[in-house]
Formats: sequence, C-alpha cells, structure tokens
Amino acid sequence: MLIIPAEHPLDWKKPPIVTLLLILLNMLVYFGYQGGDSEREAHAIQTYLDGGLLNRERALFIPAFAERRELDADTQRQVEAMRRTDLARLVLYDLEFENRLHHNPDYLADAEWQAARQKAEAARDQLSSMRFGFIPKRFTFEGLFGAMFLHGDFGHLLGNMVFLFIFGFALEIALGRWLYLGLYLLSGVASHLLWWIMDPGWITGVGASGAISGLMGMYLGVYGLRRINFFYWLGPLFGYFRAPALWILPVWAGKELYGLLLADDNVNYYAHLGGLIAGFGATWLPKAIGTLKVDEAYLNKEDPLGPFKRELQGLDQLIGSFSLDQASSRGLDMLTRYPQQLPLLERLYPLAVTRQDKPLLSAVLKQLFSLPANAGHTGLLKRLATDSGTPGAGRRLLQHPAIQLHLLTHLVRTGEGALALGAWRRLKDSGQRPTALPTLTLQLAKQLNRQQDLRGIAELGQFLDGHYPDAEQTQQLNLLRQHLR
Repeated sequence: MLIIPAEHPLDWKKPPIVTLLLILLNMLVYFGYQGGDSEREAHAIQTYLDGGLLNRERALFIPAFAERRELDADTQRQVEAMRRTDLARLVLYDLEFENRLHHNPDYLADAEWQAARQKAEAARDQLSSMRFGFIPKRFTFEGLFGAMFLHGDFGHLLGNMVFLFIFGFALEIALGRWLYLGLYLLSGVASHLLWWIMDPGWITGVGASGAISGLMGMYLGVYGLRRINFFYWLGPLFGYFRAPALWILPVWAGKELYGLLLADDNVNYYAHLGGLIAGFGATWLPKAIGTLKVDEAYLNKEDPLGPFKRELQGLDQLIGSFSLDQASSRGLDMLTRYPQQLPLLERLYPLAVTRQDKPLLSAVLKQLFSLPANAGHTGLLKRLATDSGTPGAGRRLLQHPAIQLHLLTHLVRTGEGALALGAWRRLKDSGQRPTALPTLTLQLAKQLNRQQDLRGIAELGQFLDGHYPDAEQTQQLNLLRQHLR
C-alpha cells in the first residue's frame, strides 16, 4: 500500500536547496564513507580469526544463539556447519552475545582472551553501522544523529531519498529552510528515542526512515484539514483522490502499528512511529495556536504575481479608455512597487514616449537598463533603438547621449550589431566622448566582423584613428582591419 501527497508540482524558481543538500549528503556518506565497509569488515573478521577467538567462543555462541532465535536441531546444525569466516561474522555482529561474554567468569579471568577480543571489537567498531549506527542498549550521541545518514544498502538509500524529495521540496518552501532542517533532524532524533524507550535492544539501526516519517507527519500537520491531492497504489489499483490531509494520519500510523505488531521483517517500526508523531506534533499544534508561521500563499497555490497581474490589467483598462493621465500616474506608482517587471515596462514605454512624459520615461529607461542580460527585454531595446533613429520632435528626448550610451552598451551585449551601430553613430554625432566609447567601439567592430559589415568596421576604425590614435583599442581594431584586407 502506498499513499503519498501529490499537491504541488516542483517549482525550480524556488529550488529545495536544503532537501537537495540532504540527499547529496546521504549519497556521499553511502558511496564515500560506507563504501569502505567491506574492507573494514574483512579486516575485523580476520582479526577475530587470527586471535583464535572462534575456537574459544564457538561452543558458547552456538547454543546461546540457537536458544535466542528458537532454532530447531536442523537449523542449529546448519549454523555449526557454516564457514569459519561466516560464523566469525555472525559472532562479531551479535552484540547481545558480546555483552554476555563480557560478564562470563572464564572470560574475565583470561587476560589474553580479553586482549584478543578487544582488538577484534575495535576493528569491528570502525564499521559505519557500529560507529555511527544507533544501538539502543549502547546509547551514544554519535549514533543518535549519525544513524539517520547511514543506509543498509543501495535500495534502502534510493527508497529513502525518493520519499525525502517527495515530502521535502514542498515542506522546505512552506516552513522555510532552517525551520524545515531543524524539524527534520528533530524527527530523526525522536524516532531513535522512541525506539530506545520502547524496545531497548542490541540491534543496530541505520537509515533516514525515521526523519522522513517525520516529514510525513509535518506534511499532515502543516496542511491540517485542508483538502489536498493524494496518489494511491493498492496492488493493481492506482490513481488520485482528494481528502483532508489529517484523514491520512490514522492510515499511515495504522500501517506502522500493523507492522510493529504483526509483521515479521527487519523494518524499524518504532522509528517510523516516533518520527511520524514528532513531525506531526511539532507542526500541527504550533500552527493551530498560531506560533508556527507557514507560507499560506504557497499552500493555497496563490500566484505570487497575482496582485501585479491584476493591477496590470487595470492599467491596460486605463490606457484602453485613453485615461492617460491616470495611467501615467499609476504607472509610476507600479514601477516603485513592482520594479523590473518587463510586462509593465513594455506598456509604459510607448505611453511615456507618446506623451513625452520625462519623469515616466526616465523611470522606465532606468529599470530597462538595469535588467540582466537574460531578462528577455531585447524586443524593447530594439524598439527603443528604432524610435531613437526616427526623426521627429517627440523622439529628441530618446536621442540624449546618456540614453544612447546605455542603449549602445546593451545592444552590444545582446549581439544586435546593426542597431548598435545606429546608437553608436548618434552618440558620436552628439559630440560627447564617454570613457567607455573606445571599448564599445572595438566590441561593436568585432560584432560587425562576424556579420561581414566591412563598411561599418571602416567607419569605426576611422573614428578611433581620428579621436583616439594612441588608444590600445585603436591598435587592435587596425590589426583586425589589416587581417580583413
């Protein structure tokens, strides 16, 4: 049975950075650190065998192991017939037998036995699961935190990382990155603590499952009674349904309780329950009493640009009804509250040019020229270049040298050589010589070279020869012209 939320598509405009880093960390630990466990285990087993420990402990271990596991006679004989390395591995990983052995009078009376055992145990404790796994009977803070970043095998890792991504990307946005990370770690710790309280044993626990169960609890706590989409998979049946998020809590908790009471596998259901309860409790109650702030706009799938789009529609209505004074006034106000919004600039630019509205045009051009190169504003730049070269009293304001300098810079940056040449000519004819002009002239010449505009290159070269004869840019351009000949 599988039931998971399917409420939000992944929005890469708000990438789940913490979730991706957690996934990366788990993978690095598994492939980097845990990848050396095979060698560590082989060394530990060899150390155990070289110390002669199997010969000493075999007669003690097999009966105790058979009694605890309730093995029948045939199975016990199979254990006795195991290869020495396999049996040594079984003994080394049996921490309950080790604890009993440490209290055995014969062991305590034999210093040589103790020394050999301590050496083998020290080698075994270098294994990731022994060093950083959580063992309730051997409580350590390293295990309490470290176990949630270890995994038993690749399938265990893959399953956990898929669920971490499914739940994590939405929660990270809804809760905020640091609170989300804190609650993730808290859930992982709580999952181990419940196991420690309810079933303290000698079994080693590893995996992010407890922390991820905490994410599941957080998800339900954050959404509460809000109806959300779920994906279900029940054998041959699968599909989607909508339900209040909290309705799924007893389903998830019941599944874990069923596994705890009736399943016969190696899944740590205590850890799952502990994480689920901790994650739910850490979000639902604080949210209910108003101490937990979440991104309600994200939960309600509100468009973050919704207010802007509504105001833009109102501006269109003013322009369409020729209420241009009101449109100009509202446009200036919107530029202040919604800076660098290209759709707004595209509407206000023709309004400012037509009305020769200097304050509005100045505000529009400042924001236009501050847009990054990939903002998609090349079309508006082209329109400004075309308007600047069109005769008429209404265009004189656009031909100001400062505007043409900015226009030239952006047209060169976007690769619009022909239009940039027009802006360069207007700037040159203005009589002003800004310090950036030689560099821009050389950059423009290189673009015109790619477009095979020899006349334009010649014009640029003659200008540099006449006004900047000693400049480095002039020398470079002359070398380029000689190469073209």
